[in-house]
Amino acid sequence: MSSEVRDFLNPKGVALFGSMKENWFFGAGVVIKDLLELGYSGRVYPVHPSAETVCGLKVIRDVSGMNGSADLAVVITSYRQVPDILRKCGEKGIRRAVVVSDGFGESGAEGRKRQEEILAIARGCGMRIIGPNTLGVFSPGSRFSTIPYETGYRLPPKGSLSIITQTGMYGPQAVPFTDYRFIGIRSVIDLGNMCDIDEVDCLEYLNDDPHTRVISLYIEHSRRPRELLAVANRVSRNKPILCLKGGRSPEAGEAMASHTGSLAGNDMLYDALFRKAGVIRVDEYEDLLDCAKIFAPGVLPRGNRLGVITLTGAIGIQCIDAAIPSGLAPGTLAGPSREALSHISATLGSHPIDLGPASAMDGMAVFSHYMKCYDVLMEDPAVDCIYFNVYIGNYMAPELYLDMLGHMHRNMRKPVAAWAYGPSREAVHKLSILIEDHGIPFFSTTAKAVRSLGHLAAYARWRDSAGKKDERLEA
Repeated sequence: MSSEVRDFLNPKGVALFGSMKENWFFGAGVVIKDLLELGYSGRVYPVHPSAETVCGLKVIRDVSGMNGSADLAVVITSYRQVPDILRKCGEKGIRRAVVVSDGFGESGAEGRKRQEEILAIARGCGMRIIGPNTLGVFSPGSRFSTIPYETGYRLPPKGSLSIITQTGMYGPQAVPFTDYRFIGIRSVIDLGNMCDIDEVDCLEYLNDDPHTRVISLYIEHSRRPRELLAVANRVSRNKPILCLKGGRSPEAGEAMASHTGSLAGNDMLYDALFRKAGVIRVDEYEDLLDCAKIFAPGVLPRGNRLGVITLTGAIGIQCIDAAIPSGLAPGTLAGPSREALSHISATLGSHPIDLGPASAMDGMAVFSHYMKCYDVLMEDPAVDCIYFNVYIGNYMAPELYLDMLGHMHRNMRKPVAAWAYGPSREAVHKLSILIEDHGIPFFSTTAKAVRSLGHLAAYARWRDSAGKKDERLEA
């Protein structure tokens, strides 16, 4: 099964069916243009009954006239043409198809019949389908994509985050997303209506993929909940799975039926499934990307006790407020730690650590204070993970933090999350890049940083429990 999904992400040749307009919103011509710009090295075969050329490539009238071989078809036509195209692809030996076309299971009883028809055609010739009603896949490693992205966006670098989504628009939202400095993208797979390939197949593949370290999953339903539980339980022992599950409310369930043809299930059952399998359930799409960053360094906390360094007491209070519902508790510092803090500055000694008064008293020495406080929390056994924030003023160059960040990176033995604030968004953004360049995940708010640490602690707790259960079974 792993190889079947892999073939969608790394085809040696691809035949594309649909409009050959190069500058349209979407169509075969748009995908071909993107493939050439990405530097895809496989063979590209445009197929259209009347177009002559596209992006300098000759268009063939019918797939039967293809000189050479393709192992993937990308179908972006009216649903009426899809069955015949799949039959001809099967006759030509093409065994994988991304069916972008809509008008199938998401469009009522007639659409469901059409979906059953194309699935029967595929099974008759040993073909596997992603879709229909999908945008397909994106794989930076093979420079291959069927997902359109807006001109002017910088594509994400190769990395270790793989995204499985059951909706088309999360694909293009993920591909041009600019905040991937810290983790990068390994693959994006949009499942659409999931008439064939589903999230279980993809999780099995990603579990075997050595380059995937974190998995983000958006689903509205599962056709195979028992298999999902089994494979997710197996995958979670090696790699974290973040999941956004749509359709929590009955009203959302009704909307799902017209979106991807999904049938709503009991959301409490999915909750129980996720907890049992160690899947981390998140609340919004951005969490699938944000929270993935906290897992990237591969450092898990030993517990749920949070250490906090701030430049203002108010943010320290907000941090604790965010920690409690996230499953974290403020660490109670040991006596030697409190004494060490008091030696750093007379204003210190309590927790959360508020460096505001020390900054006012000691000026530039605050950078040294940050490093020393950080070391105290790293050494204290009552602290399992650390949040800190910094301020960047218009008069400050982000490079002022270089020594501090270098020290933090060299001495990071526990999970760390950061946030920065200041009057200039540009300055904050530049500092965020510097922070992440030093191996520390940066978040847009304190709440997101703390929530991500909470997810990390919950996953570490589950994995520890699963490991002990395995030990008992072996005994």
